[in-house]
Amino acid sequence: MFKRKFLTKGLILLLSCCMLLPVSGCKPQERGLFDYYYPSGTTYTTQWKLGSNVGKLNSSVVNTVRPKYTKIVGDNKDVVTLMVYMCGSDLESRGAMGSYDIQEMASAALSSNVNLILYTGGTTKWHINQISTKNNAIYQVFPGQLGLLVENAGNAPMVSPATLTSFIEFCETNFKADRYGLILWDHGSGSIGGYGRDEKYSNYGSMSLAGIDQALTDADVKFDFVGFDACLMGNTETALMLAEHADYLIASEESEPGIGWYYTDWLNALSKNTSMPTVEIGKAIADSFVSECKTRTPKQPATLSVVDLAEIQDVVDNKLSAFSKSASSMITNKEYRTIAAARSGAREFGSQANVDLIDLVDMASSIDTPEAKDLVSSLLECIKYNNTTSTMSNSYGLSIYFPYRSSQYLKTVTNTYEKIGMNSDYTQCIRNFAAYSTGGQVSSGGNYNATQSFQSYNTQNYQTQNSSDSIYDLLNLFSSGSQQVQQQSNYSPLLELGLNLLLQSLMGGSRGLADYIAENHFDADLTWKNGKIKLTEEQWSLVDDLKVNMFIDDGKGYIDMGCDNIYDIDAKGNLLKITDKTWLAASGDGQNWIVIPYYYLYCTKDGEKVVNSVGKIPARINGERANLLLELDDEGIELAGVNYRYDDADVIAKYTSELTEGDKIEFIAGYYDYNGNYQASYVLDGSIIFKDKLYFGDVSIADYKTKSTYQFRDIYQQNYWTTPME
Repeated sequence: MFKRKFLTKGLILLLSCCMLLPVSGCKPQERGLFDYYYPSGTTYTTQWKLGSNVGKLNSSVVNTVRPKYTKIVGDNKDVVTLMVYMCGSDLESRGAMGSYDIQEMASAALSSNVNLILYTGGTTKWHINQISTKNNAIYQVFPGQLGLLVENAGNAPMVSPATLTSFIEFCETNFKADRYGLILWDHGSGSIGGYGRDEKYSNYGSMSLAGIDQALTDADVKFDFVGFDACLMGNTETALMLAEHADYLIASEESEPGIGWYYTDWLNALSKNTSMPTVEIGKAIADSFVSECKTRTPKQPATLSVVDLAEIQDVVDNKLSAFSKSASSMITNKEYRTIAAARSGAREFGSQANVDLIDLVDMASSIDTPEAKDLVSSLLECIKYNNTTSTMSNSYGLSIYFPYRSSQYLKTVTNTYEKIGMNSDYTQCIRNFAAYSTGGQVSSGGNYNATQSFQSYNTQNYQTQNSSDSIYDLLNLFSSGSQQVQQQSNYSPLLELGLNLLLQSLMGGSRGLADYIAENHFDADLTWKNGKIKLTEEQWSLVDDLKVNMFIDDGKGYIDMGCDNIYDIDAKGNLLKITDKTWLAASGDGQNWIVIPYYYLYCTKDGEKVVNSVGKIPARINGERANLLLELDDEGIELAGVNYRYDDADVIAKYTSELTEGDKIEFIAGYYDYNGNYQASYVLDGSIIFKDKLYFGDVSIADYKTKSTYQFRDIYQQNYWTTPME
């Protein structure tokens, strides 16, 4: 997951500010989403670019790729062994999610030819008394009951590849079968961090894709399918890694709701016909999962797809390679903006954590080259079935990592790529793209924050060097990592990620990058004049995102209350000051309100109409870091889910949909001193004890000392702030 500097145990800092105390009796305003809350940044449409592939089963087999590992006997005579590797984690200890799924499994009318074997561990508390918390264990699931197979399977971390290997070997030895299926149950993040978070070994991290590959290689079992009842595992990298081990991948592109897969229905179907084609098993899993999510977690997105792994190997080796070479050529030949626009507009997953996972079909379909078209058609052939909830348009079934919002994970992912044999042309493509993005940021002065625009030197400090020569000199200085550069704090985050070394690969005698940035840089004067900021059409074309960033001045510094997609532009393209003095507030009873930090994430449009807007609220729930996810639509603002956050593993938590009566909710905000230096994240004064509902609305903040500024983000992901709107 996306790591930040969080509070640690014993470091609980409270800000005392009158604004942050409960606002008793204050009536919130109706938020006029469709009046002046225009979509900005990440905007999705309900329309599918290439037509929807949801609900369309493709049973065809491509004969030019390797044959399937699994040979189905047929006529309902197949013996099936299903291995469920359930790392319970906080999903079980906090919400009994694993126990509910085990009950769903036991509710199925399992055939004698279906061996359903369960490995348990990874949590501090099981809600089924029969399952031990002290050690890992192995069970067989029967209709209505669990049969204990191994009472003590040890205490090794469930995110250790060796633990997974031992379970697979146990099942293969003791439950010989014609068809083997493996389901990995827990959190996930695909190429970013892989799978799993063992709550009992929180510092152990997660099992990377390379770790999963090692576990399956050591076990030496070929699977009919491998499924992930976990977040963000439906990606190209996971599929490529599994191609040597299994015939099909069943996984989700997006973060999963905490309820996960619904097991009863598809296990019933498989038990009625153990020779059921694998794509039909996958369809049954996807359909029951999405159906349950629509009913039980209607505000949370859901995706699940079935991918032919024999075919994906050929696609990665050939079609993705050709696409990557073409895209790299475009990037280094003055078409970075074309690739950036395709990346910016692509369906993104795990957006609450900035992990840069996007739908590969959606992105490639926006690039008008023969190589992109070949890749799209081949990918759609590999994706044998796909199902999503209605708001997840352009989620075709396979994601991929493409760095844009942040280069934080670039080194980690490319190291994983090397270990799993990811196509080297694609690795070079994303490195080229990241190098151009880094160059654009460096030439504009590096990393700034909004509070620096409050100072007297204002926005002129981060205007880009005008000439190609000056940009070239600056980029060479940065890429060398010289002491002069190291002494400038604005470059520190880029240096810490090693992006100076990345930039070296495109520098040397080449002037292409410097020339390109000189011709394509956002260099507007972001100072207010008569309540307006004027930008040319060319300057607007370089803007990727625009939000308002609001701060509270508490007399000692600035409390960062977040960003919202509020802006207004007149007919001449001038950006106008915001006159509205309201901000989002929360209440536990609808009467007493607390102004809270809020960060807009994305919205969905149907034509020109905004269907919904989604954002997050940084919070602590009973002392644990989390994001409250909000959905704003015609019916108002509602809590869509809770997404817990971890510092100890790069996995994305499943959404949980329920708060429990008595839960204590506190709100978190960043704090800056008057010199613009970030201090820490703080727990704000005022908390809510949850009863049965959370209320949200906009309340007036006119009585408080605030500073609001527009935040621009350009095509290189460099941020700029206007002078304050005062």
